Amino acid sequence: MKNALRALALAPMSGFRTSIVHVPEWENVPVKLREPSGKAWLEWRQIVNPEQDEGDESQPLSAAQVAHRNMQADVVLFIDVLLDDNDQPVFTAEDKSQVEAIYGPVHARLLKQALDLSTSSATAEKKSETPALSS
Repeated sequence: MKNALRALALAPMSGFRTSIVHVPEWENVPVKLREPSGKAWLEWRQIVNPEQDEGDESQPLSAAQVAHRNMQADVVLFIDVLLDDNDQPVFTAEDKSQVEAIYGPVHARLLKQALDLSTSSATAEKKSETPALSS
């Protein structure tokens, strides 16, 4: 039992909730989504809130610049959450500019569904009473 539990805990996808969704805009193809990784969240945060050097008095961003920056950050998460049939990311970091060029509402909806897989601590406490976790 100990070795089986260890294997389950160390499985690459064991720490993530996943979901299969069908995408009508993509010929109703089923795609696998997972909640974002910690690494992707860190990169997202660095894009949204870049560290500024002390004394750097840069101009505030325009609304268009803020929207573009936020889309770039969301692309990082989207690349992280979209998986193929073998639980591997469909895109890599090298695909970022290509994904940014086509990122639109369907991508944003898929990202929202992946984000919805994450849970708050309050929700997790309520679910801890449930014997099994659903993926």
